[in-house]
Amino acid sequence: MNDENKLGENRKDKRSALSSFHPSSFLFFLISSFILHPSSLILAQGVEKMEPKKAGELEEVVIKGEGTQGSSVSKPALQMAVDTYQTIRESLKPNEALLLAESPMTFTWRRSHPDTLRNNRVIQPWRTTFSEQSEIVFQPIKKLAEILRRPIDAKEAKGYQWSLTIADEEGKMFQHFEGKGDPPPEIQWSGKNLQGEWIKAGHAYSAVYLFVDPSGAPHTGVGRPLQFTGIVHQEEIGLFISLDSSILFGASKQADKIDKPRGENLLRSTADLIKRRYYGIPLRVRAYAKDVATADAQAQMAKENLVSELMVSPQSVALEGYAAPFSEQRVDLLLLNR
Repeated sequence: MNDENKLGENRKDKRSALSSFHPSSFLFFLISSFILHPSSLILAQGVEKMEPKKAGELEEVVIKGEGTQGSSVSKPALQMAVDTYQTIRESLKPNEALLLAESPMTFTWRRSHPDTLRNNRVIQPWRTTFSEQSEIVFQPIKKLAEILRRPIDAKEAKGYQWSLTIADEEGKMFQHFEGKGDPPPEIQWSGKNLQGEWIKAGHAYSAVYLFVDPSGAPHTGVGRPLQFTGIVHQEEIGLFISLDSSILFGASKQADKIDKPRGENLLRSTADLIKRRYYGIPLRVRAYAKDVATADAQAQMAKENLVSELMVSPQSVALEGYAAPFSEQRVDLLLLNR
């Protein structure tokens, strides 16, 4: 049953009710229908009258409302990338033409010494065996204070007699210094004795101090041993670099190859010294061993190592071998700078 039929039947019911009720009852009916049911009025205000729909179709209902909150629009913050160095950036760029320029001298050097520049070998200061100090220093007055175990003033020191003796491994005197009164604060020694002999690499030397006080009582002391794996000294025919054979070829001094790592480090340090101060000077290797054959073999091994380290031709390094007693066995490098 559709809505129109229901509405018709409701009207018929109302007519029949009106015909059977008193006028006062009719008035009560109207009041109860429209006043006691305000929802009917509210619904009527919210629903517009629509055209009748066909059977099976839903009725369109339009609901009107009023909004109290207005729309709002928010904009994001404006972000712009700014280069503070824009005005000077071009002036900061390097001149590539200057960086890529090649000196005529560099070009000539590369053509004449290509192997030297391409070799990756460099001087390694941590391998340094040779001290920059050219002399051995002794401090007699300091040694006297150590022996007495107390400070000594200048007035008291004037009453002492003193001597300093450098003895070799056999206890023989190699060099001697002495004086009366006021022991010197420092004595510098080149390593050469009065007979023109130089201390030898690998040999141990001892510094023996003797002090005699004003009462005649002696006070002796021994300094630290003097032993060097390499010694450099200048002579008339050239510069000598003397190397300890026990470091290069083992304790027996007879190995058929250079000892690792001590021997190789000693030769590398020697090559670094030559690179710093004496590069390009003709070089001669002299080996002293138990016999000539062993000496020649050791000289050849030292030569091959130096040729590789110095990056020079084999023809620029000469070699010699000599027989010598055990205490005299060593390897000398002679630089002909005279």
